[in-house]
Amino acid sequence: MKTLIKVSGATVRYLDQLVFDGLEFDWQEGQHWAIVGDSGKQLTAFLDTLLGRTMVTGGSISRPFAAAYQKEQEEKGEVHSFRDLIAVVSQQYPFKNKSNLQNFYYQQRFNSMEAEEALTLSAYLSNVEAKVNGFWDLERVLERMRLKDLADKSLIKLSNGETRRLAIAAALMKHPKILLLDQPLTGLDLQTRAQFDQILQEIIQSGIHVIMSTHSNEIPASITHVGILKDKKIEAIFRREDWKAATSEQETRESFDEKMLQRLLQPSVGQGQDEMIRLEKVTIRYAGNTILDRVDWIVLAGEKWQLKGPNGAGKSTLLSLILGENPQAYANDIWLFGRKRGTGESIWDIKKQIGFVAPELSRFFPPNQTCIKVVLSGLFDTMGLFKKVTEAQEKLAMDWLALFRMAGNSQKLLKQVSLEEQRFVLLARALIKQPKLLVLDEASQGMDEFQRALFKKTVDQVCAYTGLSLIYVSHYKEDIPSCVDRVFELG
Repeated sequence: MKTLIKVSGATVRYLDQLVFDGLEFDWQEGQHWAIVGDSGKQLTAFLDTLLGRTMVTGGSISRPFAAAYQKEQEEKGEVHSFRDLIAVVSQQYPFKNKSNLQNFYYQQRFNSMEAEEALTLSAYLSNVEAKVNGFWDLERVLERMRLKDLADKSLIKLSNGETRRLAIAAALMKHPKILLLDQPLTGLDLQTRAQFDQILQEIIQSGIHVIMSTHSNEIPASITHVGILKDKKIEAIFRREDWKAATSEQETRESFDEKMLQRLLQPSVGQGQDEMIRLEKVTIRYAGNTILDRVDWIVLAGEKWQLKGPNGAGKSTLLSLILGENPQAYANDIWLFGRKRGTGESIWDIKKQIGFVAPELSRFFPPNQTCIKVVLSGLFDTMGLFKKVTEAQEKLAMDWLALFRMAGNSQKLLKQVSLEEQRFVLLARALIKQPKLLVLDEASQGMDEFQRALFKKTVDQVCAYTGLSLIYVSHYKEDIPSCVDRVFELG
């Protein structure tokens, strides 16, 4: 068999840290890989190493799969790279507006006029640049990724799961020889996850070689080999038929400093019959499409809810109403914290009572925001820190970072830390203001299995130490905190 990519004794640095030492990997034609491990940062770093985005200070990496293409392009006098034949589906989506600037702000997605500054889904896919010809055209990717009905939708209005499907579609439009997928099942609903293996089979049958990072119990049947990343190298390799998946829910005895967490959190903020949220016959429409249809929901103080439903069911829209972001709230009967929307309250009156974490939040912060500034911004409900803070406020933010073992990253830019670390920075930002309501929308997305268990345990502790209300969104049953005892489902 021909070698596609070969890594020999590589020493690799990523985000200013040594991540691999003596790394060996031999990817041969006909093989399709799943890489698992106990560090999400290492899994991402491994894929970035294959892509040439890390610093290799020892050993070597060769990429014979691109040799013929590069020789052909060189003879033509064309600028070329082995990356022309690789497509990546990462966990970050740097979408830009029609002026090619990434200057969206979070609330813009819910303002129908301003959202038009973003490309539509079909326009975005049509602009994907491919260096070679191939099987996947616009019609095929729209059909296969269940995006046809969303073709004219603004990018910024897509739900998390819809965005993930779009990212896979865009990767296929590049007609790659190699497809790198960083935890591709994250954010997908049960229906799409169930169909993923069939999608993967079609991708492989079209001549594309696949490697994916994933969780140990989510390895598709189409995968031929499994590699385990541990101790800065690939510790073991299995053929797919020999792999025994971890089927039981992962438990972790480790937790953050409980006494420190209790000290940082105020005691009970009150439970009982006080209403946090009341929605009566709420209906939301965009461009003639009904997103929410006569929705009723009451959340009382101290209640813990799971909000569930398939991708595109309207979960993000419903949360936007609760968070005060959606202007259509004024045309509906919505009460937040005992007050009807449109009776003189400001968006800041609402925001100061809510802590919110979602994976896409990180991309709306200005690029110059350090981790400590992001945490401090939670005190002012802004997407970034734009005012001078007191010494006591800065110490409080440092304490939250220290609790989550992030003190050493306080002066690093948010974009410079790993995705799993970003989630804990955003959780600190949500909790620093002692909210009455905590809204977690796929908040542990991008974390490895250990970190997901630790995040879940932390949320349970927060809920045990306070009387806050909780709304938790996740497509993964195992991620739902134990304290959640109510379910609100959108069809």
